[in-house]
Amino acid sequence: MIQIAGWVHSVTVITPERTVVGKAGSTVVLPCQYSTTVGSQFVVEWKFLPGNTQTAKWQQIYYYSDGTTYKPGSQADRLTAVHHTPTSGAASIQLTDISSLDNGTYVCEVNNPPDFSGSGSGIIQLSVLVPPTSPSCHANGNAITGHDITLSCSSTGNPTPVYGWTMVGTKTALLPGILENEVTGSLLLTNLSAPMSGTYLCTASNEMGKATCEVTISVSGASEAGVVAGAVIGVLLALILIAAILLYLFCYRNRRKETAKSDHPGNEIREDAVSPMMGDEQRRSRDSHHSQGSRDRSENRARVV
Repeated sequence: MIQIAGWVHSVTVITPERTVVGKAGSTVVLPCQYSTTVGSQFVVEWKFLPGNTQTAKWQQIYYYSDGTTYKPGSQADRLTAVHHTPTSGAASIQLTDISSLDNGTYVCEVNNPPDFSGSGSGIIQLSVLVPPTSPSCHANGNAITGHDITLSCSSTGNPTPVYGWTMVGTKTALLPGILENEVTGSLLLTNLSAPMSGTYLCTASNEMGKATCEVTISVSGASEAGVVAGAVIGVLLALILIAAILLYLFCYRNRRKETAKSDHPGNEIREDAVSPMMGDEQRRSRDSHHSQGSRDRSENRARVV
């Protein structure tokens, strides 16, 4: 702060609108006005804090100093200064083709050393209106007579969508035993019965539009559910039995092969084996020789006795 002849020089920043609302795809102006005597060290800076991230950090998106402009942020292609040279008391910026990614907090800062007194910054909240996205529908639980089941529906948008459920093909209200939650998008069907079978339509809506999704359920009796479960178990047991039989046959075949090999270790050579190359005369002489030898052995045994 400098005091000259009773005057105090200071910087005062004013943001006429604390909240700016715009539709997705439109153009918005973030207003920023200031009062100071622009000097050689005059600086204008805009920062952005995203509102859709949990670990958001301030991002510098606009910087003006000594006649030069910098736009280091991801919005650079869509961001312009309303006044090409922001030295006449206005430092407003403009964003085109806005989307949900532009939701968040914006800060306009004006620095003009040595003017340090006063309020040198102003805050603006930008809210981008977005229609609901296509919702996702799911059924949680088993649709069995007498049981409960919950249908869920979820979507995103700005403002946050509200939900409504209807049963396709009917013009009347939902049946008794059905509890609807417009905030969470859930639909609780209690004590299920056959008339509750059908297709349910969820509508997510906000001031920007609406979107829908469907989920179909078929309520079955407890006995039918048991039959289905029994059939599934029966098929599984049959598959296990077939696998066991195939494994047994495979092992049995391998054992047969090993047994056959052990019963025939090789060919034995007999003493009286006849060579295939031996002639007829040689074979007759050999047979006569063996016969005479057998008679001699018999006589010798007789003498001994």
